[in-house]
Amino acid sequence: MHPIRDGEVAGSNNQEKHFMMQVSGDVQIIKEDNVTHSFCGLACVGWMYQKIKDSFFLILGTHTCAHFLQNALGMMIFAKPRFGIALMEEGDLSKNEPTLEEIIREIKADHNPSVIFLLSSCTPEVMKVDFKGLAHHLSTADVPVLFVPASGLVYNFTQAEDSVLHALVPFCPVAPAGQKSVVFLGSVNDATADDLRAEAEELGIHVAGFLPESRFDKMPAIGPDTVLAPIQPYLSRVAVKLERERGARVLHSLFPFGPDGSRVFWEDLAREFGITIDLRDREKASWEKIRSQTELLKGKKVFLTADTMMELPLARFLKSAGADVVECSSAYINKKFHARELEALAGVRVVEQPNFHRQLEDVKVIQPDLIVTSLMTANPFAGHGFVVKWSMEFMLMPIHSWSGVIPLANLFVSPLLRRSKLPAFDKEVWLEGVMPSAE
Repeated sequence: MHPIRDGEVAGSNNQEKHFMMQVSGDVQIIKEDNVTHSFCGLACVGWMYQKIKDSFFLILGTHTCAHFLQNALGMMIFAKPRFGIALMEEGDLSKNEPTLEEIIREIKADHNPSVIFLLSSCTPEVMKVDFKGLAHHLSTADVPVLFVPASGLVYNFTQAEDSVLHALVPFCPVAPAGQKSVVFLGSVNDATADDLRAEAEELGIHVAGFLPESRFDKMPAIGPDTVLAPIQPYLSRVAVKLERERGARVLHSLFPFGPDGSRVFWEDLAREFGITIDLRDREKASWEKIRSQTELLKGKKVFLTADTMMELPLARFLKSAGADVVECSSAYINKKFHARELEALAGVRVVEQPNFHRQLEDVKVIQPDLIVTSLMTANPFAGHGFVVKWSMEFMLMPIHSWSGVIPLANLFVSPLLRRSKLPAFDKEVWLEGVMPSAE
């Protein structure tokens, strides 16, 4: 076994099967039978190691894992990033457990981390490697090694952030009773975190911090008087864990995306602290800032395939902007955690674990004006003449709260504007596999 240092899913062909699941009121979820067309959980390394600046992420995996990370995160290799892969070779298959002590010593010598996250991948999980025992064996008092389940067999790629936060919970101090404060739940860049903190403090809300913080030794105190405000829609498991183990109260609101989501999020959060605010004028002004974008989106048929688990709030923003959301599908939907978003999507076709082959047939019939989809399916759709947007981009851009409204709107309209500047073409020609003439 040796490390690659410094930086180093397929659909079912089964016929569609689904059933209707009532959520609340007129909101229904159609649950289908497919696996997710998404990156595996190892992709979370790309943003988590940058957020927790004194960490190192070690993946126990195969050459396939290494190939994926080197391609997905290859642009980072010259920055000496704090992640790497302990490669499992053929000879390791006959061993009871992998030996990682030498690799851990190298990591400590090269990077001096405060914490090491040990991520699982598909092959060692199939081999029943005892990751919890392995992490416990490698941990020391000064540098804990924390197990993070991230196998693509189980988790959508954004859910692996949920697993990282799970591992951090024991290292969050217990907040004393009587000290009411908010902890924002979810990884965002430092500028966005500063904006959220400033907005809360301006409303008179005490901010205990973020989970995760930018340093391992600065994790926020969480207790029975803590309000957890999720700012990412894929963190339901850690929210439930903190609610059960610490008695924290989880804010159930819209996620702070777009003028509508930002208004409801901040009004609901303020209400948790006994503060009444009316942000309708601010929401109106925010919509006015993106009028040119919403004019372009109005009436456009938009189809969202499952990928990042951000689809529900993104679809809700599109609906509020006047777009015709013909389908919003997502890998997993938590009826309680996503309840407010689902209510706001009344009348929209919402699908959990969609059958991708059924979606392909529907797209041919519906002919949407825009498809928001994964990196793996974007090029085939584009090759058939459709306008596409990579769903991964919403993970990487600052689209939260009021300061994120313009970047969010621009992400949707940029492919439409780009297509409008291209020469006219006949989509039927593309469907036959012949490139249209540029003349």
